[in-house]
Amino acid sequence: MKKVALAVAILLGGTLSLPAQPPPADPLPEPAARIEVSSPGGANLSFRPRGRTTVDLAGSDRAPQAFGSLRVENRGGYLEVEIGRGDIRGLEAPGRWGGDYLTYVVWAVPLNGAAMNLGELILQDGRNESLKASTPYQTFWLMITAEPDFAVVDPSPVVVLVSQNQDQTRTGNKAVPVPGALVYYSHYTDYSSGQAESGPAATRELLQARKAMELAKRKGFLSSYIEAAPDAPAHEKQAREVLFQARAYFDEAEKQFQAGGDVQIVQQYAQTATQLAENARALATGATGDGPLRRLLGEIEAVRASEDQARQQLTESQRQVTSLQDRLSQLEGSLDQERRRTRELEGQLLAIRERLSMLEGNLEGAREDTARLRGQRGRLCEDLRHQLAALGRLAERENQVVLTLASDLLFEFNRYDLRPAARESLARLAVLRLLLFPGADIRFEGHTDLAGEEDYNQWLSEQRALSVYRFFLEEQIAHAPLPDERAGAEARLALVEPLLGMNFNAYRRQADRRQELLTGLGDAVVGKGMREPLVPERGPNEENRRVNLIFPETTAAGLNTLCPAVSPEP
Repeated sequence: MKKVALAVAILLGGTLSLPAQPPPADPLPEPAARIEVSSPGGANLSFRPRGRTTVDLAGSDRAPQAFGSLRVENRGGYLEVEIGRGDIRGLEAPGRWGGDYLTYVVWAVPLNGAAMNLGELILQDGRNESLKASTPYQTFWLMITAEPDFAVVDPSPVVVLVSQNQDQTRTGNKAVPVPGALVYYSHYTDYSSGQAESGPAATRELLQARKAMELAKRKGFLSSYIEAAPDAPAHEKQAREVLFQARAYFDEAEKQFQAGGDVQIVQQYAQTATQLAENARALATGATGDGPLRRLLGEIEAVRASEDQARQQLTESQRQVTSLQDRLSQLEGSLDQERRRTRELEGQLLAIRERLSMLEGNLEGAREDTARLRGQRGRLCEDLRHQLAALGRLAERENQVVLTLASDLLFEFNRYDLRPAARESLARLAVLRLLLFPGADIRFEGHTDLAGEEDYNQWLSEQRALSVYRFFLEEQIAHAPLPDERAGAEARLALVEPLLGMNFNAYRRQADRRQELLTGLGDAVVGKGMREPLVPERGPNEENRRVNLIFPETTAAGLNTLCPAVSPEP
């Protein structure tokens, strides 16, 4: 009996331990907040092709005294938004809303809620400066918000003006109202509403740079200027590198300002620092990139491991309980002393069952945590898809992902050099490409409509595809972490430059030389000319004039499995 008691004591004290909890993970950023704007006359508007119209703006509940108007012109592949000088009335200084607010920004918000920054609305002596911007969206609503600087990627919750339906507007080419709530999403909802602390005098651009640096350093691992650990996630390394660059420009702006340097030089350094600091903050918070998703997947794996450990402990404990029950059956015929000892063992068995119940509760808690984390992952995945889909038309074709960019947005009519606005969209696409498809070989396809000569259209389609390819090569050379990767991009750029230098006459005269250069690029750049139209009709057609970015099958599979549905465990 002493041996039996010893075995029970060992069983109770040595093997029925609770599963070890995984070490606490880095806190995850919250998914983008859904913000709905209440405006009785507000509406989503679908603008008519090739039309110019006036849209009125009405003040929100925060700024009921504000009002104004703007012009929207549909140019086919993109829409142009213009606010004239003095068109906005009744706006107070942005500092009215809190110490973090230094300016106003105009936003175009499509039906998916992914707002697009159209530019800064500058107030001078109570009057706004003029603003002209473009957007690829055809259906959207407009709003003006108070912001800390001009370069924010997500809007704040302080909405001061909202575009209205055109029922009471005297204008031609009225847009078509589209049913739906006025909703947008933002990662930036934690701005201070307190009064701003007084600081040294500075220009408007330098004040915004100071605030952008301050906001970036509020975000977790960016709170101190130290290099990332070797095993840190890729998004953290990139965010820290961008913040270091921002500090260099910011320090130079402050130095020039304190020394009484050229105002334009101070402005250039300050605005560059602001842009870089906002990029670092976006990467750290998850407004751009997939860092939060990667960390969330890691936490899910840790919870699964804890769940497996709890299940193994539960199985072992059940086996041990069965063994104890068999032993107790053998002791039933013993003497009174043995019966007393049996009652003691029964008490110990009760304690074991209570601990088993505790383990079962822990297992259920682990399952609930897994379900919660899956839901968060789904929302973060939706944010990434919104960012990619906002840049063009996204589709799947034969296990490949195809992103279609309208040529009218990228180029002027009958030209192949990139518009300035197109470079902004392509720069954002380049960041998403580095995060979602690192190292992927993308094929660039140019297409034209069924108008004009076939030879000329073949040349123009190749030149447009080469222009977009050159932009991505230049971005790769500027940001490639490895010398070999930069050297490879520079070698390809050396083939692209002479191709872009060939006009149509040179294209005909030097056909062999051009083919030799194109062969050196492999299948990275293809000109389809008039072949493979989306709309099989002769004449000009905006849908046929396009540039496609095609990701190879292995890369497409990676995108499709980046956010897979998790099968429930039995």
